[in-house]
Amino acid sequence: MASKIDPQVAQNLIKEFRDQNKGAGEHALKTPEGQHLHGFFVDRETMEKILADKDNAGMHVLLAKHPDFTGKADKVHTAMVTGSKPNTEPGAATPFVSHGEVYRTPVCPPTCTSI
Repeated sequence: MASKIDPQVAQNLIKEFRDQNKGAGEHALKTPEGQHLHGFFVDRETMEKILADKDNAGMHVLLAKHPDFTGKADKVHTAMVTGSKPNTEPGAATPFVSHGEVYRTPVCPPTCTSI
């Protein structure tokens, strides 16, 4: 499952990602407004809706093409979140399966925070 990380290590890793993304030129990940992508925001209401379903053991964050940029070469993406329940199929290739509604998250910037 998720592992706790030291805030200073997190800051360093975030900076490295942002530096690499900025240095990627035309291959950089961008927001719909053309800024360099820093991350995504998942609000409490969405998390609570997903986790209210007792079948869900957690959430999956899935990266996807931003719907306003489908079919375009632009590197504009979004994140989608959905519930995940244990995969009970015998011999299942993955421990979890998506379950329930799927939500698209806002991008950062402009919906950002800092560590």
